Amino acid sequence: MIRPGQTPLQITILLLVLYILHLHWTQPDSVYHTSLQPITVVPASAPVPVSSAAHTPAIPIAAPVPKKNVITLSTDKANWSKSKGGVANGIFQRPHSPQRKGMRIAIATMNTDETSYDHISLRNKFGYANKHNYALKFDLEMPKGLVPMAVWHKLNMIEYLIRTEEFDWIWWIDYDTVITNTETKLEDVILDALRSAEKADEIDFILTADCWPLNAGSMLIRSSSRVLPFLSAVWDCGDPSKSLDEPSEQDCIRDMLLKEPYSKTWGDRALWVPQTKINAFPSEVPCYDKYDKGWSPGDFVVHFAGAWAHLPQHLKKDSYGVLMRKYSEWIDKKELTGGERMQDLDKQDPHWGEEPVVLGTIPPPEKKTDTTTTDKAGVV
Repeated sequence: MIRPGQTPLQITILLLVLYILHLHWTQPDSVYHTSLQPITVVPASAPVPVSSAAHTPAIPIAAPVPKKNVITLSTDKANWSKSKGGVANGIFQRPHSPQRKGMRIAIATMNTDETSYDHISLRNKFGYANKHNYALKFDLEMPKGLVPMAVWHKLNMIEYLIRTEEFDWIWWIDYDTVITNTETKLEDVILDALRSAEKADEIDFILTADCWPLNAGSMLIRSSSRVLPFLSAVWDCGDPSKSLDEPSEQDCIRDMLLKEPYSKTWGDRALWVPQTKINAFPSEVPCYDKYDKGWSPGDFVVHFAGAWAHLPQHLKKDSYGVLMRKYSEWIDKKELTGGERMQDLDKQDPHWGEEPVVLGTIPPPEKKTDTTTTDKAGVV
């Protein structure tokens, strides 16, 4: 390849080309895999392979995908990828370096409207994903033709990530959240939870309650094809032709896991952990689980679910924003430094007590008299 008479520059360029070709042909397929293929359904009783040596061998991290007895299944059982599963506008950032061993994790979130805290939420979540080499899928709108409320699109996003076959676990996290301890690793949270389960290999969901039986704003979901029938059951629960109540996706996930007869099929697949582990609420939103404990400095994440119903009237116009700004000042802190500006909610909006300005009533600016003088040549 290297011939006599070649200059050092030519040799350097040749070696660089060879190195790039080496990287291209030795990367794992998952780095380039983007298409969604029919996927095998894995029964809950199927054995799960032991994790890498970096983790406790007794705790499984991934469900296998057998190569035979393939069953094609979609959430709506009728051309998922062209209906409910249409991919919406958004960002899908894969891990920055190949995940050759250990637990492969994707984070998913979405927001369909502009808010006052977009920068806080996105900087926080993308920064956390980058720090720990996780993937992050962020959608900005629902697929065209999706009839239910926007929150139902989280099922599409979860299924999409499962169908890539690139991940072991998925963390669904609502947009109105702040990861306040970015040192906490999701794989540690998952493994710690699974150690408390009698049959860890059969656990597909790690969930929390709040003052209601389930809060679906932060959920850890095994990225396995055996989760797809559950998603299908949740879609069926929310089918307007089958229910007059128009339940939310949270209502249907709850019923599939906790309400008979569905719980006989799915109930044992869920593991419930204390709310503060993955879904802490702040003192301003005191809707706590049975442990009756809210967020405290050093906790993993804080969630402002239903903030509009808990804050005083004068803050309701941006209830989520004021809490996002306040708690973003606590990221990776156990105590405040004194330089924070957003801890007093009222002071975030100095004009909260004033009447709102109505368009058309703003007086035009006063005309200013030109007091400059010019000489005869017109020069100031």
